[in-house]
Amino acid sequence: MDDINSTFISGIYNWCDRWCERCAFTARCRVFEREKERDLKEPEDFWNALSENFKETLEMLHLIAEEHGIDLEQTVKDSEADTSLEEEDKRVDEHPLNIITSQYLFEGKDWIESSKLEEYCEKLTQQIDLGMRQVSEVNDEVAKIEEALEVIQWYLFFIHVKSKRVLNDLSDDFWEEYPEEEKSYNGSTKIAMISIERSMQAWKILFDAMESEQDSILNLLVLLDKSRKLLAALAPNYAQFIRPGFDE
Repeated sequence: MDDINSTFISGIYNWCDRWCERCAFTARCRVFEREKERDLKEPEDFWNALSENFKETLEMLHLIAEEHGIDLEQTVKDSEADTSLEEEDKRVDEHPLNIITSQYLFEGKDWIESSKLEEYCEKLTQQIDLGMRQVSEVNDEVAKIEEALEVIQWYLFFIHVKSKRVLNDLSDDFWEEYPEEEKSYNGSTKIAMISIERSMQAWKILFDAMESEQDSILNLLVLLDKSRKLLAALAPNYAQFIRPGFDE
């Protein structure tokens, strides 16, 4: 246990996303101290820039989903009607949240590993060669895409793992006696929601840049939005959870 006068925040590493390079609290984290020195890239500025347009991302998603006839609420309704964590005979693996986050994981992985990004970068190079765009303009766009891709890749597995942790914790009566700000499933939901929102904003950057891939990206955004709504329905008080350091 950390000394009361220590600069380290006790337990801060239990409720983070394990992305030390993007964290502003590494100087106060005991786990980070034990790891090799890393090259931090102004983490606060990075996350502020990424998150400031999240509302715009949601508005865009709902508008386009409506145009395509996609019901973003359906999975939440189905979950409320057919699946309850209070029923002991329901396995975590059968829960819609687990199914959807797993689907996002594999479809997102397939998208990233496809030739889509390579083909788009080749297109950008051709535009430079034809004098259609300036080198500096393309370099800026590629840099944004690379950072967005880094965010997507980091959280790809993390979202599914944390969501499954939420389901497991909710099935355990152990946490019911604790206040909302200390319940483990609220903490897991909170970091899962942060990961989802950051991923959605990153996908929005790719959506804006890659017009030919908007349909495939929209499908991934829909999965993330449904995951977000399912989590909020399962742990409606997650915002009350206090993560040491981050929320103090």
